[in-house]
Amino acid sequence: AVCVPHLYGVLRDHGFWQSACADVYDLAGYGAPALWASLFTWSKLFELFDTLLLILKKRPVITLHWFHHASVIGFAWSAWVYETPCALWYGAMNYSVHAVMYSYFCLTGVPSLRRTVLRAAPFITAMQISQFAMGTVVNGFAGVAWAMPSVGCAIHPVILQIAAALYLAYGALFVQLFVNRYLRKGSRGGGATAVADGDRHDPNAAVLKAV
Repeated sequence: AVCVPHLYGVLRDHGFWQSACADVYDLAGYGAPALWASLFTWSKLFELFDTLLLILKKRPVITLHWFHHASVIGFAWSAWVYETPCALWYGAMNYSVHAVMYSYFCLTGVPSLRRTVLRAAPFITAMQISQFAMGTVVNGFAGVAWAMPSVGCAIHPVILQIAAALYLAYGALFVQLFVNRYLRKGSRGGGATAVADGDRHDPNAAVLKAV
């Protein structure tokens, strides 16, 4: 997506503060970045089909899944309405993680590759955790900058508080998932093989959606 090279360009030419705290219209208010930002917001509606498919297949919807979908839509649309320069980071990271994740889902549909591809599930979950960790760093930086009049940050304070809370919550839930699904299972023997064997009938059980 355009968001990743655009973020890189902002960091290279203007530094970290510009990427997280500058006026949102200067960051992504026009051209291709604005288009991809709007598509990112709309994409959260289409992601509800994941939950619908689980319900139609009569599979359990775990807390992490429904909490993610119940909260991310409201947050994404609120960030679209109010000043949220940090959203450049949110979008770039989320697009990147989802590109890998959906490639994983597609490859698990190939019978000859399925067992091998399922071994990548822990690494994708680790990518998701890294996304939330970096998001927390960005939110923390924006919060400190906003609190310092000499520095400043063009982010709506309520949005910043919501973002900080959600990223911490998502991170905690994904760490819990990683520990329960991979570390504890692996400690009983089998490691990645145990993960692949345990989830071979449901690739979606091995990797969950990241905001």
